[in-house]
Amino acid sequence: MIQLRPYQHEAIDAVEKALDKGVQKPLVVLPTGTGKTVVFSRAIEKRGGTALVLAHRDELIQQAAEKLAAVAPELADSIGTVKAEKNDVDAKIIVGSVQTLSRDKRLAQLPTKFDTVVIDEAHHAAADSYLKIIEHLDDSPLILGVTATPERADSKDLAEVWETTVYARSILEMIEGGYLASLKGYQVQIDGLDLRTVKVSGGDYQAGDLGRLMEETFADRQVARAYRDMASDRKGIVFTPTVDVAHATAKELNKLNIPAGAVDATTPPDKRRQLLADLKSGKLQVICNCGVLTEGFDEPSVSAIVVARPTRSRGLYVQMVGRGTRIHPGKEDCMILDFSGAEVDLKAMNLPGIFDIDATEYEEGKAIEEAVAEYEAKQTKIGKRKVTEKNLFARSEVRWIKVEPEGDTRWVLSLGGDDLVVLDPHDGGFRVLQMGESRAKVIASGMDLGYAQGIGEEMIRRSKAGGLNKKRAAWHEHDATAGQASFLWALGKRKQSKQAKAGEMTKGEAAQAITEAQAEDRLNRFDVALAARAAEDKEPVPA
Repeated sequence: MIQLRPYQHEAIDAVEKALDKGVQKPLVVLPTGTGKTVVFSRAIEKRGGTALVLAHRDELIQQAAEKLAAVAPELADSIGTVKAEKNDVDAKIIVGSVQTLSRDKRLAQLPTKFDTVVIDEAHHAAADSYLKIIEHLDDSPLILGVTATPERADSKDLAEVWETTVYARSILEMIEGGYLASLKGYQVQIDGLDLRTVKVSGGDYQAGDLGRLMEETFADRQVARAYRDMASDRKGIVFTPTVDVAHATAKELNKLNIPAGAVDATTPPDKRRQLLADLKSGKLQVICNCGVLTEGFDEPSVSAIVVARPTRSRGLYVQMVGRGTRIHPGKEDCMILDFSGAEVDLKAMNLPGIFDIDATEYEEGKAIEEAVAEYEAKQTKIGKRKVTEKNLFARSEVRWIKVEPEGDTRWVLSLGGDDLVVLDPHDGGFRVLQMGESRAKVIASGMDLGYAQGIGEEMIRRSKAGGLNKKRAAWHEHDATAGQASFLWALGKRKQSKQAKAGEMTKGEAAQAITEAQAEDRLNRFDVALAARAAEDKEPVPA
């Protein structure tokens, strides 16, 4: 039987404690390679009864079922699958896919209640297909989400599904704990590629337009040559924006005597399995892919990740890098090759960026945990948290407002209407609060600041309050309105109200002053309420 690591015990305990408090839909966040399957398998074993494990795609079902049986062998005879030709809906433990179960006929045959429901890759759960299944299962006492990336690149809010994040650990913590391989990054330019000219859709580079430009700049050849020069002794995965670029890159690698194959969504399952088996055995050294290996693929011997699919999405970038973080005998570290344009696009993600390091301060090839420690040591005068805040919020297109009631720094956005989004330091990390005039709802907790920021900005996009919070919106420079002046007066900001009325304040300045005043008042009352609860020996968690 697999022995649980300390943090895996902690994650299971956190789920049970949340359930005792009435939380039906908790979320657990653990980096790729740290055993999310072990956590939910043991949770199913511990709770007993019936269970459903929901995988993202049909081809991941068998893998999930095999992992579940390996982690908890006593459950093996109870596991059935629901996909295409199989429909084991009477099994005690069912592993099924969203692809299959979102179909009306298949869903109608599925029980509406399980003792435990697990949704793997839970960052997808705000999609309509997932919501349909979750609604069908709503009588279940526990619907547990597990993911490595608690944010989406689109405008859908995970808070629609998950009540709170009950346990989270970062990649850096897991590397420092010896549970993940160290990462070493290198930046490689594609001559002629200017990411600033690529169309953006849903907050990220449009794959088709990016692929077209990469073809025009012969990126496939440049990527292959860089792999030969920098990673020729490593087994690797190449991520590309389009199918054509994936196959072209594999072809160029083979020309350089680096055995490579390519997979995409249209690759027949049998061929895909053979190609991945060839990578495992060493018959192939590299697999190039478009959009199929970002999730659910495990090959610990991979020690080079090639991000030839530049992205602005932190979640997508982390998923790609995560394919190389698993530890393996003889594997000292994982090399990350970031391909970018000849002209720098500051919005593109890169390895130092996901660890909140300014890319210009990162020494290429340095172990990321060492780079983080050195970077923070250089900034001791202003403190670790302030350094992190400076980097994150400087890169954001959203105008986060800093408030410091009682000396604690919080970051705030207006959701429009009466509500605010607040990033609140709590228990060594951050929680995301949706705060109204008289109540605060925890959207997520236990986050590092980068993830908390991403979740907050997701909420803003979904609420359509992006224009209200945009840093460089044209309306900021207009004169403050009479309505803003009156609102400031009502909030007790008499001096600022007079300035607004006299035309000495812009509309943007007035909006910021209003949000600051609302936040300071609510957070002061929030802190008083928490202190009162603590004094009564009650758990200080807002309703």
